[in-house]
Amino acid sequence: MRIISGKSKGVRLSALNSKRTRPILDRAKESLFNILDDSLPDSVVLDLFAGTGSLGIEALSRGAKRCLFIDNSTNAIRVIKKNLQDAGFTERSVVLKINVFRLLGILKNKQVKLDLMLVAPPYKLLDLDCRDRKRIFSMLDECASREIINETGVIVLQHHKKQMVCKESFKKLKVVDERRYGTTQFTFLGINPVSSPEM
Repeated sequence: MRIISGKSKGVRLSALNSKRTRPILDRAKESLFNILDDSLPDSVVLDLFAGTGSLGIEALSRGAKRCLFIDNSTNAIRVIKKNLQDAGFTERSVVLKINVFRLLGILKNKQVKLDLMLVAPPYKLLDLDCRDRKRIFSMLDECASREIINETGVIVLQHHKKQMVCKESFKKLKVVDERRYGTTQFTFLGINPVSSPEM
């Protein structure tokens, strides 16, 4: 696992020794960030369910101004901090070990405005029969309704290709793009403009 492009291109990143974590393939990561590339300079990014921090670190390497990394695993936090140090991005980062479902309170208190959210939960949390699936979708919706994410901001949700994410899952967000790489799918979400009142 490495940084694909930008200031710290080629730096090797440490992995997590955990069956719960699925490292993103370099090909999928490169394709994702080629899509996002123009929006990264000077952006404020959130890497949620951060794992190794690979996604947020790639954003920093490509010009993001700051990145907030959130995970609830002590081991993940240790690896993220090491990877940030190895890549030279410690000063442009904040790393928090918290339950991800406390995200809204943390961001509101810090008065954070995000340009990009990279969201890669364990696949099992997005299974149709998992109650956390609705909690995750509701949390992302709240980021839009509370204006934590900018009007032109983007949320990228990483999930298994069989876990369909449809527009009916959200109130304040809309699906603007979908890309598949092997079994991995990225669903791009944007702010849904206020709809006209029904006549």
